[in-house]
Amino acid sequence: MITADDYKFHPRDPNDDTWTETLFIIFSVPEYAISGNIYVLTRPNLGVCHSSIEIHQGMCFHPWQVHHNDSQMHLRCPDDFSDFTLANGLTFKAHSERNLEYHYESRDGICSLDLTYEAVCDPTDARDPNQVPQAAGSEVDGYDGWNNGHLEGKGRVRGQLRLRDKTYAVDVIEGVNKSWGPRNDWGNKGASWVHVELGGGLGAFLVLGLDFEDREVRYGPFKYGYVLENGERRPLVSAEMTAKRSDMLVTSAHVRFEDIAGNVYEARGTTVAAGPWYNFNPSSAGYQCLMRWEAGNRVGYSHIADFVGQYHLSLSMADELYN
Repeated sequence: MITADDYKFHPRDPNDDTWTETLFIIFSVPEYAISGNIYVLTRPNLGVCHSSIEIHQGMCFHPWQVHHNDSQMHLRCPDDFSDFTLANGLTFKAHSERNLEYHYESRDGICSLDLTYEAVCDPTDARDPNQVPQAAGSEVDGYDGWNNGHLEGKGRVRGQLRLRDKTYAVDVIEGVNKSWGPRNDWGNKGASWVHVELGGGLGAFLVLGLDFEDREVRYGPFKYGYVLENGERRPLVSAEMTAKRSDMLVTSAHVRFEDIAGNVYEARGTTVAAGPWYNFNPSSAGYQCLMRWEAGNRVGYSHIADFVGQYHLSLSMADELYN
């Protein structure tokens, strides 16, 4: 079970240089086709951390098209991961496991964020079989960051974004996560982190493996997830997703998932904003896509985030060597 203490640093072997703890929140302003995130990766035994704040509007196919990309390495690691301020201008506080607060001001003053997160359900412990029936076999192949301690949350993100003298109100249902444990960031695998939001109290979260076949992305197998309906969270027993894309960015998607009670759901998504995120971790790339989801008369907005190791991308997508 997740508690407020899970936002602090966890007990660890002080000699393990690979011990890593991370924070991630995703947010959007759908009416302006804006998508963004805040990420922090710490190596507490080494005393350093890395933080990235990324914001894009519409379809951005190249890193130079992204509208705000502040990624800074080798910042001093905070003493308390539940309440800190970093030298890049990011402040975070976990008031509880369900209520979080973020503030950020870029060094040049061009961008600022003031966000609160209020959970719409208790956070999920991915390793707890009482919450995740597949917990014993839900590991993502080769992806240490997903396979040790892992918290997943869904909640209401509210506040304000200011960017380049324009100010936007943020009010969306989106996801957070936190991870902790030994982690070798080799970049040899991939996975997809999917939030489906359909309005009226209906949404879902799912994790799928990600691989390549003839340079095309294939999602699966399903790892774990849940559907949230009118405040009731039910584990998923199966899920699948297909997508069309331009380069590595999803342009449309179809998801189908079944919960533990036998209810089957389907939704189709059309991309509103997308961007490549190549610097949240030197070993990996993220492809973040804000989707407009539809199911019957229901409509909502939330994200697909495909995370792929750079090594895995090279093996799967690079041209053959020539003499």
